[in-house]
Amino acid sequence: MRIYIDHTPIETFKGARLADALLSYSKEAYKQLQLKQIWLEDERGNRMEADGRLWEGIELFIKHKTK
Repeated sequence: MRIYIDHTPIETFKGARLADALLSYSKEAYKQLQLKQIWLEDERGNRMEADGRLWEGIELFIKHKTK
């Protein structure tokens, strides 16, 4: 299954969760998600949870927490 994180294609397994795909994208981004320094939104601006299910072709965008 192919999804996109910040316009970068990521190949992941069917049934993958957001955290699985983010770990494939970047270990650093995965750590930041765990520390709640970032979150991801879909193409409609909906905030996605780490355990959220993904589907073919979804586009996700990393958002950084501002101080």
